[in-house]
Amino acid sequence: MTQSKTRKARVSFSPEQKLEYAKLMVVEGFSIKQIMDVSGAGATAAGRWKKQYEEELKGQTLRDPHKIDPVNNSV
Repeated sequence: MTQSKTRKARVSFSPEQKLEYAKLMVVEGFSIKQIMDVSGAGATAAGRWKKQYEEELKGQTLRDPHKIDPVNNSV
């Protein structure tokens, strides 16, 4: 007998939400786990937002053309 895993429902986040969560991690010191608990996002997404925000603060852009910081010409 095999058990099937239930998938977590996919949640969408606006660029403003992603920016807010990234700022909480980078500026306020929230952990990825805390953001996961508050937002319902997965670890990969939360970690990506944090990394992307940190790179944007340094003036670097990642391969993804979509920035999360509206001040820096985000989509």
